[in-house]
Amino acid sequence: MTDLEILIATKAALLKAMRSGALIVQHGDKRVQYRSIEDLRSALAGINDEIATAEGRPRKRVFYLDVRRGY
Repeated sequence: MTDLEILIATKAALLKAMRSGALIVQHGDKRVQYRSIEDLRSALAGINDEIATAEGRPRKRVFYLDVRRGY
C-alpha cells in the first residue's frame, strides 16, 4: 500500500467516525481516540493537506473576513 492509499483510507475512517458521532477511529491495528469533533475536523484538514501534497496539488486556503463598523 502506498502512502497516498493509506492517507485516503485514513480519511475515509475519519469521515465515517464523524458521520456516526464517534470519537474513536480505528484503521487496521491502529486506534485513536479524539477529545472532540473539533479535533476530528483538525485531523481531517491535516490529512486533506497531506493528500493534496502527495497528489501534487496546491493546498486550498480559505480566508474569512469579519468586517464590522463600530457604531
